[in-house]
Amino acid sequence: MRLWRLLAVCLIPYFTLTGVANSAKGLGSDLVTMKNGEIHNGTVAKETFTLETSYGKVSIPYSLMAVLTIGSGQEPDRLVTRLGDTFSGRVRDKEVKVLRILDPMLPLHTDDITEIIFTPRQVRNRNLTAPHAVETQNGDRFAAQIFTGDFILKGASSIYLINRSKIQLIDIATLMDGDDQMVQVMLNDGLVHQGRMTSKDFMFKVENRYGQTLDIPIGQVSTLAFKLDYQNGKPDFNSRRHSGAAKLFRDRLVDGTFGPEMIELKGGEYLRGDIQGEGDKDEKPPMTIKPGPFAMGVFEVTFEEFDRFCNETGRTKPSDEGWGRGRHPVINVSWEDATAFTKWLSAKTRQTYRLPSDAEWEYAARAGARSRFWWGDEVGIARANCEGCGSLWDGEKTAQVGKFSPNLFGLHDTAGNVFEWVADCYHDTFADAPTDGSAIDKPGCGKRVIRGGAWSFPPKEIRSANRWRDFPSRRSDDTGFRVVREIRK
Repeated sequence: MRLWRLLAVCLIPYFTLTGVANSAKGLGSDLVTMKNGEIHNGTVAKETFTLETSYGKVSIPYSLMAVLTIGSGQEPDRLVTRLGDTFSGRVRDKEVKVLRILDPMLPLHTDDITEIIFTPRQVRNRNLTAPHAVETQNGDRFAAQIFTGDFILKGASSIYLINRSKIQLIDIATLMDGDDQMVQVMLNDGLVHQGRMTSKDFMFKVENRYGQTLDIPIGQVSTLAFKLDYQNGKPDFNSRRHSGAAKLFRDRLVDGTFGPEMIELKGGEYLRGDIQGEGDKDEKPPMTIKPGPFAMGVFEVTFEEFDRFCNETGRTKPSDEGWGRGRHPVINVSWEDATAFTKWLSAKTRQTYRLPSDAEWEYAARAGARSRFWWGDEVGIARANCEGCGSLWDGEKTAQVGKFSPNLFGLHDTAGNVFEWVADCYHDTFADAPTDGSAIDKPGCGKRVIRGGAWSFPPKEIRSANRWRDFPSRRSDDTGFRVVREIRK
């Protein structure tokens, strides 16, 4: 009788919260991690979660919640929905209650919480698709309806009337010398226009798929995509995805969240090094290399991903130079920092992650091409972020990852944006390099290889064959990394 009485006491408040109880009935428990290390299981008794963002109030039903992370210090709280939308700001309601079957209801304050991982709930009769997508400068990404109409863009020598129906993408960058924004519009036919809006106070009006209308200042917008594809009911926010991309996957971490987005590459024979005869000594002689299969990160590792690693390991977070964190590539990280991240990710996923070898990196960056760049021999306009590439960020700062079209393997930013650490110890010739694509290493290695060029370097330095080197302990505002995951045979 004592057990039944205890169950009754616990279940009465549980079933009075009908909206929460019905959605949770028969399913697993939410997982609440506290800042003091305690972990609680149960049902978080809230009908909706409301976040005050910098562009308006966002409310998400309990049944659509996936993860809520409470920021530390000046960091914002971050909310991820089951549909893949991400919002950041401050949680409006500070009290939550956790309903437990065999224990009393537990009241908690959000300031004491690190993270809530919500168990999947059944969602019925909800039409939550939206035709467009919004990405903000702080890394928020969500599906929406964009109501912006035609507008005028003032270029360096021309004025463009932009027809709303012809827009594919709008990218926006805030210049370093003030609060002025440069705007790049890509039309459906591939034509690109760059310039400034007629008003610095321009607002984009959008409605998210949870019913909230938001007015977002131009200075907070990173990208607006006017065509959003859905895969298995979830949006593919990468509007520049190459249709020929190989197998995409994301490993789950032990807590149920996801690691970096990866592409599985088959490996195979390619010609490595200075094919055009214009490179440096350390790109010679050109060699035929045959790496085996491996998976590589679609994007350079972001601040969002690296900051989580720092939070869990107690490392000091690297500076973003005031350019933004979130989906910006992490910078000011050493080779040693990058290697430590791969070891942490391996432990969290129970897979083997590491830095790519120099040969694997070039195979992936070329994507089958023998030209200077993966897209051809001419640098073109707005193909990459470098000093002289014609992008919004040239010589100014990093761009968020994925701002440029991927190569034919589906990888973004292998040319420009930031240099990327690879595993190899630096050698000034390929003469003794292994032909199977493995890394060159030696005890006490004094310098490690970095690849791909950066936002502050000219086009010659973002060639697929170009190689640089740096001390493994050095950190720089032009250097980050991406990861490789080994494929089990």
